[in-house]
Amino acid sequence: MTAAVLCIISISAVWGDGLQGGKLALAFFLSIFAGLLTVLDVKIGKKASGAVFLLLPFAALCCMEFYTHVPWDLTPALLLLNYFFYIIMYGIWTALLGSSRFGCVAGPVIPMIAGLANYFVVSFRSSPIVPWDIFSIGTATSITDNYSFTLNFRVVFVLIGFAYLMILGEKTSLTFKKLRVRIGVLGLSVLLMAGYVNAIQVETVEDAFGMDDILFTPNVLYRNNGWTAAFLANLRYLNVEKPTGYSVEKAEEIRESVVHKEEEVTEDKPNILVIMNEAFSDLSTYGDFGISEDAMPFFHSLKENTVKGNLYVSVKGGNTANTEFEFLTGNSMAFMPAGSVPYQQFIKSEMPSLATHLKQLGYRTAGIHPYYATGWNRNQVYPDLGFEEVYFKDDFPWATTLRGYVDDASAFRKLIDLYEEKEEGEKLFAFEVTMQNHGGYSKEYEDLFPEVLLTDMPEGDKGTQIHATEKYLTLIKKTDDAFKDLLAYFEEQEEKTIILMFGDHQPSDYICNPILHTLGIDENARNSSPEEFSKGYVVPFALWANYDIEEEEINAISANYLSSLLMEKAGLPKTEYQEYLTGLYEKYPVVTANFFAEADGTFYDYGAEEEKKGLIPYSILQYNSIVDKKNRMDGFFGN
Repeated sequence: MTAAVLCIISISAVWGDGLQGGKLALAFFLSIFAGLLTVLDVKIGKKASGAVFLLLPFAALCCMEFYTHVPWDLTPALLLLNYFFYIIMYGIWTALLGSSRFGCVAGPVIPMIAGLANYFVVSFRSSPIVPWDIFSIGTATSITDNYSFTLNFRVVFVLIGFAYLMILGEKTSLTFKKLRVRIGVLGLSVLLMAGYVNAIQVETVEDAFGMDDILFTPNVLYRNNGWTAAFLANLRYLNVEKPTGYSVEKAEEIRESVVHKEEEVTEDKPNILVIMNEAFSDLSTYGDFGISEDAMPFFHSLKENTVKGNLYVSVKGGNTANTEFEFLTGNSMAFMPAGSVPYQQFIKSEMPSLATHLKQLGYRTAGIHPYYATGWNRNQVYPDLGFEEVYFKDDFPWATTLRGYVDDASAFRKLIDLYEEKEEGEKLFAFEVTMQNHGGYSKEYEDLFPEVLLTDMPEGDKGTQIHATEKYLTLIKKTDDAFKDLLAYFEEQEEKTIILMFGDHQPSDYICNPILHTLGIDENARNSSPEEFSKGYVVPFALWANYDIEEEEINAISANYLSSLLMEKAGLPKTEYQEYLTGLYEKYPVVTANFFAEADGTFYDYGAEEEKKGLIPYSILQYNSIVDKKNRMDGFFGN
């Protein structure tokens, strides 16, 4: 049975890595040998079992690290720190189940499953699992149909390694004959685990073992610290940290310093339609690459009555809701726990937003997402953010689809429907998050074929990954076509209307890598500086009006400032918070979770202590809005 299962897993790697005869033969040999060991009736003596018991947790640690990197990336101190966790975990299982035979079979199960899950998460969104992903399980499971869960030979060998650990553990012979000894060992092990989890979040412990604490690149952090130590150390970021010098009085002092600029306010308010387009990005930001046709020709051609440019976001390949959060609230993920999702963790009651402000200005407000209402908790968050009407997948029964998702043509049609249904003279603010371009491009689809092709490699050499990139580019072209039709409709309308479209994030590295490879850009080059790293977090935006506005090209702006820019271009009064952000933008045009930029165009990571001091007032205001809600400053944020 063991051999059969492992052989099937081995064969599955052919779909992920292609037919590699040597690796497949080795995998078959190890699988069959594992089956023979399973039926071999041999027991390890008690003395030898003690040595094996100490060795197995270390081997499980190595297998866990092998999923995405190699264990010798860890320093001896960090290997020891991670080993402490595994030996305690094995102790808990052994005491709980009464013998090493069962404890050592159970011991590898959690790291084996967690490591495999992390492997897929890194593949899909280019960043590892973090503790608060537990809040996102519902959203994640709802979108798995279009992802391809294929294994490569590296993962297969890791799984075979875990199987050998279980087989070897089953042959050990340590037992707890006395119940009170067993209970005592279990109690001690649980206390040690609680102490370990608590201690690893303490800064002095992190310093003592030389842990990497730079959140700039999560994958590097996990590689340097070990998966377990990095994951558990991240627990310290579950709560929003109080900014240095925070007090309500300090927040009021910052409020008083806001410069109120005289800006022209229009009496004829425009309708405002905002589209946050799923995974909409322009991968030529990395450089010019061979392509059969421009994937976004209409978007690139926009000039008249258009403001467009480069938008920097805090996420890549996933966690769409964080870009929503930054745009709608003006807050930044820079001051939130690393990897967190405020929609899941921190928005549990009414919160000021662009929607609440526009509602106060007399707008009808609608939040739209043509997918499940519970995704990222939107069915609860949207009303808390001030959307009077919400529309989800069930409100698109007539829609056409691509890969099972409502396509952008239908999504944009919903905006036209709301515009046509509104009462004469009523002003509409509609915010829509699309689904057409969502991740999961590797599968074969009956309704999607690569049309926009990469031309820097021979057609015969293209594998699954390159075809996935071409499918992604094809989807972007379909978005471009739908956007052209949307603007053509509103160009004919008499009512003043502004349409803003921007991407939520770039696709995962899996999609970008073929292009980066042709450009000669490797992982080291991408992480060589904050400026190079930032290229993975830039997406395009365009603000278009069907009436005369001043054209502008903006080289760099982050999502937290975009709603303030929208208010300015629409000629509408800003909240005090938006006025503060307008002033801050002049000094720090980019503020994201991973980096920030000063007005001279220099990018920094958050290790640049001196440069980021100017952001402390911003963090104080945000803390007052999100965390210290009972003392939230009345009227400042637009509530």
